[in-house]
Amino acid sequence: MTGMRAYLLTGAALGLLSIGAVGCTEPGPAPASAKPAPPTASTPAAATPPGRGTAAAAAQEKRVKDVLDTISPDAPEFVESGVERVEDGVHHRSRLTKGSAYQLAVVCVGEGTVVPVVGGEETEAVPCDGVTVTHRIASAPAELPLAVEGRAGASGAVGWRVVAVTG
Repeated sequence: MTGMRAYLLTGAALGLLSIGAVGCTEPGPAPASAKPAPPTASTPAAATPPGRGTAAAAAQEKRVKDVLDTISPDAPEFVESGVERVEDGVHHRSRLTKGSAYQLAVVCVGEGTVVPVVGGEETEAVPCDGVTVTHRIASAPAELPLAVEGRAGASGAVGWRVVAVTG
């Protein structure tokens, strides 16, 4: 039993030593006099597409949210809403009460025009000028597909909101 114990202890020590050696392969800290390397194309900041992750993009998304927040999410007529980058588009399926009436509001902030497709049918184009365009859904299906795609050259943020129409 002592021979087996020595064998296991040696194996465990070698295993820990190899794990410790892997952790020591990183280069040490750069001397204070070393100049930082210039950014390259593989640097995440350089790889970020224009309008993404910038203050302008955040401001566009905030503006869209501010326009859509005229109805509180706690209001009984509120169903759902969302905000996406125009470049990503909106691809959503809303679960609704079949046969009920709803209103879809779409707003775009940025440049160009976006086109909503509601239930497979293209609706009025929405310019990216921050003005809400609404579309009435008189008799909704149980599941309503919504897509919003930017036309060529469109950029910015696009938001949508679905509310139930009462009365």
